[in-house]
Amino acid sequence: MDTKTISTVEFMRHFGRYHDEAQRGPITLTKHGRPSVVVLSVEIYERLLRDDPRRVYAAGETPPELADLLLAELDRQSAEYQEGGKDD
Repeated sequence: MDTKTISTVEFMRHFGRYHDEAQRGPITLTKHGRPSVVVLSVEIYERLLRDDPRRVYAAGETPPELADLLLAELDRQSAEYQEGGKDD
């Protein structure tokens, strides 16, 4: 997701315009040239809260795309381990 970066002063000068832009994607605000705040839509914010990557799932409630990702990584690591064991 691309993030537009603008100064806080620019954001305040054109609040309406950037408010509308933030509905389409996050905007990073800078203060004295350094990133300080990110403005984003309520939908994105709520999704970030809902889709916390640190969330713990019971086996039956793991989202399919996450389960597939985990299984693929376990398969990769298992294959790597087995290849390493053949050389011993």
